[in-house]
Amino acid sequence: MKVSVSWLKDLVEFNNDIDELSEKLSMTGFEVESIEDLSEQAQNVVIGFVEEISPHPNAEKLKVCSVDVGLPKKLSIVCGAPNVKAGFHVLVAKVGAYLSSKSLKIKLSNLRGVESEGMICSLEELGIESSNEGIEILEENEANIPPIGTNAVDYLCLNDTIIELAITANRPDGMSMVGIAREISTITNSKLTLPTLNYNEDFNIFEPNISDKETIGVDCIYSITYIDSIDNTGNTNKNIFNKLSSLKQNCINPVVDITNYLMLEQGQPLHAFDADLLDNIIGRKVIPNDFGIRNGKEGELFVALDKKEYKINPTIKLITCDDIPIAIAGVIGGNNSSVSDKTTRIWLEAAVFTPTSIRNSSREIGLRTDASSRYEKGISSNMTTAVSKRASELISVQLGGDNISSYVNTDFKKKSISVNLRMDKINKVLGKLSSSDSNIVNINSTKLRYLNEDEIETLLSKLGLILTSNDSGWNVQVPPYRSSDLTREIDLIEEIARLIGYDNFDSNMPDPLEPGVLSPTKLVERRLRNSFIHNGFQEVVTSSLVGPENTDDNAVLIKNPLLSETSRLRTNVWDEHLKILQRNVSFGAEGCWIFEIAKTYKKDKESFVETNLLSGALTGSKRLSKWGRASKQLSLDYFEARGKLKQSLDVLGVETIDKQLTDKDFMHPGRTSELFVEGKSIGFFGQIHPSQSEKFDLIKETYLFNLDFDSLIKAATRKTNWTRIYKDYPTVPYMERDIALIHSKKYSSLEIMSLIKKTGRPLLEKVELIDRYEGSSMPEDAISQAFRIRYRDVKKTLVEEDINPIHEKIRNALKEKIKAELRS
Repeated sequence: MKVSVSWLKDLVEFNNDIDELSEKLSMTGFEVESIEDLSEQAQNVVIGFVEEISPHPNAEKLKVCSVDVGLPKKLSIVCGAPNVKAGFHVLVAKVGAYLSSKSLKIKLSNLRGVESEGMICSLEELGIESSNEGIEILEENEANIPPIGTNAVDYLCLNDTIIELAITANRPDGMSMVGIAREISTITNSKLTLPTLNYNEDFNIFEPNISDKETIGVDCIYSITYIDSIDNTGNTNKNIFNKLSSLKQNCINPVVDITNYLMLEQGQPLHAFDADLLDNIIGRKVIPNDFGIRNGKEGELFVALDKKEYKINPTIKLITCDDIPIAIAGVIGGNNSSVSDKTTRIWLEAAVFTPTSIRNSSREIGLRTDASSRYEKGISSNMTTAVSKRASELISVQLGGDNISSYVNTDFKKKSISVNLRMDKINKVLGKLSSSDSNIVNINSTKLRYLNEDEIETLLSKLGLILTSNDSGWNVQVPPYRSSDLTREIDLIEEIARLIGYDNFDSNMPDPLEPGVLSPTKLVERRLRNSFIHNGFQEVVTSSLVGPENTDDNAVLIKNPLLSETSRLRTNVWDEHLKILQRNVSFGAEGCWIFEIAKTYKKDKESFVETNLLSGALTGSKRLSKWGRASKQLSLDYFEARGKLKQSLDVLGVETIDKQLTDKDFMHPGRTSELFVEGKSIGFFGQIHPSQSEKFDLIKETYLFNLDFDSLIKAATRKTNWTRIYKDYPTVPYMERDIALIHSKKYSSLEIMSLIKKTGRPLLEKVELIDRYEGSSMPEDAISQAFRIRYRDVKKTLVEEDINPIHEKIRNALKEKIKAELRS
C-alpha cells in the first residue's frame, strides 16, 4: 500500500518528520518497505520560456531554441519535439539535472554540430504518465503559470513523499488513506480531519440474480446506484488528479477517477457501468433486478477494460446484466460497459465479495488489481453504502450528476459489533507497565504499575471505538471500518499493547527460572538426525504441498490453493526425493544420500490421517577417491546401501528384521524388503523399480527407505531399550562352525536363522549367512545356503565336547523342520 504524505496531511495534523513517522508506523505493525521522495524526479528542472526558434543547420527534424530560464544569459537548447513553439512556457532540465525515470544525467552536449545547454522535457521523461505527445506546454494545462526560473516541483505536484507500507492480512483498514490517517492520529496524538460519511440506510431493496452464493456471503453486500445527467467531458478535479498522480494512478476520466480516488481514500472499491451501453447490450432499458452474479461457463470469452480477452471457467465469478457478463467480480470491469467521456448515465456498483471467491478469480485469469487486493484482505460491508453515497455526492457536485435511486440486495443485514472488555483481563494478559518513550500514556519509569481506566478509554476512543462503562470494564462498540478485525476481547487487548508498545510492558518470566530439557522423544530424534549426518546423509526439507500429478484418491485437497502446483497435500515423500536425486546427479554429483523426517496426509472417510515418516534415498557412491576401485563401480550394491541405513539406525538400540516385499509397484520386486521392529511392520527399504530409474534418469542402483517414525521412536524410548544395560566384554574366545544345506525355496534365510538361534541356546552367540547358490546344478525349487555359527561361554573356554551336542541338535532340527539336505 502506497500512501502520499501530502494527502495524509490533509487528513491528519502531524508534524513528525518522515523518518520518525516511518519508525512509529513500523513499531505498531505497519512495516515501512520503502520511502520515495517524488521531488527527486525533477531536481534542477525549472520553468522556461521559449523566446525564439530557428532551424538546425545540419538536421531537418531538429530545432534550436533560445530559452529563458531566469538567468542573465538565454540557454541554447536543441529540441526535436514536433510541438515546440516560440512564445510558450516549457519545462527545462538544466545541465546537471538527473532524470531518474530515464536514468539520464543532463550534460552540456553537441548535437549535430550545435551546442545544447539543457533539455526541454515531456512529462513522460520526468516519470509522469501522460497521454500528451511531445513536450509539456504549460499554457495548454495551467491558467496560472509559475514564474520563469522557478523549480518545476510544485507545478508537477511532485512536492510529496510516498511511503510504501506492508499491510498484514488482519488489517484491511490499512489499505486506505483514511485508515493510515487514523493510525497516525493515534500514535502521534494528532487531530483528524476526515471526510464525513453518511451511514443512513436510505436505500431501496432489490433482488439481484445471484446464482453463486459463495461470492456474496453472509457478511457481504451488493449495491447499485443509478445516476444520470452527468457531464463527463471535462477535466478531473485538480485535487483528485494530483492525488491520483502522486500515487501513479492513471487518470482516465472524471467518473472513473472519482471511483479510484475513493478506493484509495476509504479502501472500498467501486465500479461504474455506462447505463447507455448496458441498455444496448440487453436491447432494452436496464432495471436493477437485471444485475446478477454467476459462475463463468467453460470456454466463455470476456473482453476486459484492459482490452485483453480472457477465457472464463466455472471458478471465475462474473457480474452480469440480464445474464450477459459485464465484469469479473471484484477484479476488473468489462470493455462492453466501460465509462468514457461520452457517458451521461451510470450504474454505480459498490459491493463486498468473499475474499476466497475474488482470490480464485484473480488467480485463474492471472490478474491482480488494486480492487482485488483489497477484496482479498476482506472489507467491512458496513461501510459500503456510505462510500457509495460519498461517490454519488462527488459526482453530483463536480459533474452535475443527479442521484436517482440506490439499491441494496435483500440478503444484506447491517451488523453492529459489540465486545465486552474486562479490566482484570487486560491486566492479566498485558501485565504491568515499565519504562517507556511512548507518548500515548504517561509512564513512571521508576515504578511498575497497571494501566488505568482513563488511559484505556483515551486510547481506544482515538481508534474510533465507543466505550460504555459497566461493572467489569466496558462495553465496546466497534466502528464499521474495524469490524473485520476487532471482533473479540483479545483483539482489543492486542490493540492496546500494539499502540503502547510491547516493549513497554514488564516481562513476566517464571520464578524460579528452570532450564529446559529435551524429552526422551526429542533426544532420540536429535540423535537420529546426527547419526544419519555422521553416516554421510544430508537432511532435506521438502514442501508438503504438491500438484495434481499426485493422483492418489485419498489425497487431501486444499480448498483455496494459491497455485495449482500446490493444490493438495502430499501422500508420499519418495517422489520428491527422487526428483532431488535427479537434480543433483544432473548437476554432476557422483552420489547423493538424503533423509527427511516428514509428514504425509491422507483422507480416511470423514477424517484426515497425518503420518510421521523417516524417509530417504540413496544413489551413487561417496568415496574420497576412485583409487583401488574400478572406475565403472560408482554405485552401492543392495547390501552396502542397506548397511548405511542400519548404521544410521543403530543409535536407536533397536533390532530391525527384513522380510521380502513384492507388492510395491514402484520398487524392485526382488530387491525390496519390509522392515519389522518388535514384530510390527514399520516400512520398507529397497531398490527402485527399473521404470522409475528410467523415468527419473537415475542409475538402477538407486534405493529408497520409508519408515514409520513414531514406531521407531516408541521402540527406542521403551524402558527396556532406553535404560542401557552394560555387560562385561567377554574375555574367553569363541568357536565357529559352518553348516551348508540344500532346502526348498519356500524357506527364507531369516526363518532358517531364527530356527538355528532357537535351537542353539544358550551357547549360540551369533549366526550369519555366508554363502548362497542356486543354478542349473540344483533342483528348480531348491537352493543351497551356508551359515556360520559362533559359540561362546562367557565363563570358560569351550571345547569340542561342549559344542558337538548343540551343533548336532541344530543339524537334526534343520532336517526335521525344513527337510534340509545337509552338505556339511
